Amino acid sequence: MEIVAVQLDMAWQDKSENHQRVENLLAGADVPTGALVILPEMFETGFCMDVTVTAQGPDRSGEQFLKDLAKQYNVAVMGGVAGPIIEGQSVNQAVVFDPDGNELARYQKMKPFSLSGEGDHYVAGTSHCLFTWQGVTIAPFICYDLRFPEIFRPAVAEGAELITLIACWPSKRSEHWVRLLQARAIENLACVVGVNRVGAEPGLAFDGRSSAFDHLGNPLFEADDQTQVLRATLDIEQARRWRGKFPALRDMKTPVE
Repeated sequence: MEIVAVQLDMAWQDKSENHQRVENLLAGADVPTGALVILPEMFETGFCMDVTVTAQGPDRSGEQFLKDLAKQYNVAVMGGVAGPIIEGQSVNQAVVFDPDGNELARYQKMKPFSLSGEGDHYVAGTSHCLFTWQGVTIAPFICYDLRFPEIFRPAVAEGAELITLIACWPSKRSEHWVRLLQARAIENLACVVGVNRVGAEPGLAFDGRSSAFDHLGNPLFEADDQTQVLRATLDIEQARRWRGKFPALRDMKTPVE
């Protein structure tokens, strides 16, 4: 399975500019047919708490942009968007579309980042979700979710073979980002891909380090702090064979609910 990770320098609160930046990056990249293309959390605006800026309108133009990319490149596209405002709040979601415009997944971030007050503006999700692309079972998560290993177990118990994290993870804690991604791969016997942003927004800087690990925790790529598009080929069959041999998931003593 081919992964294409778009490490984006987001223009603060500027949706049209960020759409253009994504288009420019992909136009200069090798995007194989059938790949899973992944954009960061809140790729349209940056990690902003003003839902009047981040939230999509009824036309869901951010999602339409992702659908158009999926059709253009004949791939599946995952990206982070904010849903329409309902009773003063939005939702921080990862959505996935196939080349025909079909919605493959809509995951709502379960762990809003309390340090930024995210939970006051974005309603927390209540469950993981799974989708299938190219025969691979995939579980999307978002940023701060990464610090809570217990929320990954139910997804893996239901068959997740690839875990994705989209993020706006700041540089001051980027070592945590990389090591926790690796830990999620090792403990869940799963491939893990984390796609972060670069650049700066008011009060925060981001150094990227988008990373991918195989089911043994071996690195497939780790980006630096520059805007870029990265590719990885995941050997899911090898991961499946390892799960058949190594009993860690079968030996979980407490049933996962």
